[in-house]
Amino acid sequence: MKHSYSAVLAMVFSWSAACANAMDLTAAAGEDFVSANAGLNAGGLGLTADWLYHDDLGYVAGLGLGLGVPLGSVLVTLGGKAMYVDLDSGDTGGALAMGGTVQWPLGEHFKLLGGAWYAPESLASGVGAYTEAMAGVRYNLTRQIGADLGYRYVKVEGEEGQPSAELANGVYGGVSFSF
Repeated sequence: MKHSYSAVLAMVFSWSAACANAMDLTAAAGEDFVSANAGLNAGGLGLTADWLYHDDLGYVAGLGLGLGVPLGSVLVTLGGKAMYVDLDSGDTGGALAMGGTVQWPLGEHFKLLGGAWYAPESLASGVGAYTEAMAGVRYNLTRQIGADLGYRYVKVEGEEGQPSAELANGVYGGVSFSF
């Protein structure tokens, strides 16, 4: 029994060490939107927290769980996230989106980023379908600080005759911190 506790502790400490440099915090802004993201993933199970606010339309926030698979230097994460939607048009609800992200380092300073998430109307309540996509590049100024530039698209379909809302559809710039 004593050996099984030692094995569990060894696995926990190994996972903690692997995740020590796997926490990313990102803040970004586009023409009409701002967003923040926190993610923990070094391969294996990962967690995310997202928030995006549009000046005139409302906001979305989400918590996600994914499985990160390193493919050489590329990290592919597939999973799902629970999204809360609060639109100024009066639509409020949630959606269970499925999708994933890709991080592809290009040398010492550059990293390509991409991601897509989708929840059909059948996995949403109070709102219609949810669509999110982004593509970008990160320039690492140091090991811990990076500058992001990319394109982001977030759309929430209205439910039962309500209008759709494009919360993001354009270029963004941001800063990231990695630990």
